[in-house]
Amino acid sequence: MNSISVARIVKTSIVSAFTLTAAFIWRDVIIDAIELYFPTSTIFYEFLAAIVVTIFVIIAIYITLKTESEAEHLFKKYQNFYKSEKVEKKLKKKKKR
Repeated sequence: MNSISVARIVKTSIVSAFTLTAAFIWRDVIIDAIELYFPTSTIFYEFLAAIVVTIFVIIAIYITLKTESEAEHLFKKYQNFYKSEKVEKKLKKKKKR
């Protein structure tokens, strides 16, 4: 696992703050839309919206984590390939001498 750095923590905190802000804005939009289209018995539709949004968020988090793990795997693969390539070049130089 990569080491924890202050820059990484700050970047993650900033992204989290923007995400939280967007979530509050969308919350207000969803509530206003429910009140506009379904003026009666809004609690049912609020639960329905909460369930749909929760499912969407879970899927988005899963895709993000899966993509991140695959990217890390590819990065390590190419990093190891690059290291082995450098070693081969050094060995070839030594053989030429």
